[in-house]
Amino acid sequence: MRAWRTTDTLMEPTDCETIREALSARADGEATSDDIALADAHVAHCVACRSFAADMERVDRMVRIRPAEPVPSLVASVTARARPARLGRNGWLRPALAWVAVIMLIQSLPALIFGEASGTSPHLARHLGAFGAALAIGFAYAAWRPHRAFGLLPFTAALVATTTVSILADIITGSRTPLAELIHVTELAGLALLWMVAGSPGWRGRRQSRGRRLPRLDPLQ
Repeated sequence: MRAWRTTDTLMEPTDCETIREALSARADGEATSDDIALADAHVAHCVACRSFAADMERVDRMVRIRPAEPVPSLVASVTARARPARLGRNGWLRPALAWVAVIMLIQSLPALIFGEASGTSPHLARHLGAFGAALAIGFAYAAWRPHRAFGLLPFTAALVATTTVSILADIITGSRTPLAELIHVTELAGLALLWMVAGSPGWRGRRQSRGRRLPRLDPLQ
């Protein structure tokens, strides 16, 4: 309980102990405006309470503001695992990928626009042409923005892999000849170039990365 002496104009503290309670309440954010005003007026002429207030501010600052704990640097570990886009030898990968995109787009336009594809209906031919044109646009985009190549890899690899399975099935069953299926070489070449533009993930530095582990941070520290 605080002890206050009431006058006609304001309430005044009776002793230093009460003032120090007011200073403590101010540090905790619990003091009223009257408490703060009276405490400031008292501290202005009381050396002991002024020293007490200074000590309290110093302790409060030490508790609330402290040096950041050291955190291990993760830069080396993260950059070692990064797969940055690269131009390749003499910068030939991106132009080669762009050229494959142009060839695939030219191959896909007849089926997409005119519905012409050997052994298929116009409706199915346009669907096949749309897939081929979309893949060509993806290759062209990766050649233009090589840092996006890694994100295109999963879809492109799945599409080319399923296409390769269908090619093998057609050849085995005799529906198509190997020569007729050579048109799909551009898709395989595009996938290989896309993989190299993406930084050859899963190949370069694979053995070295096995021994590396990112340091774990203790969340309680």
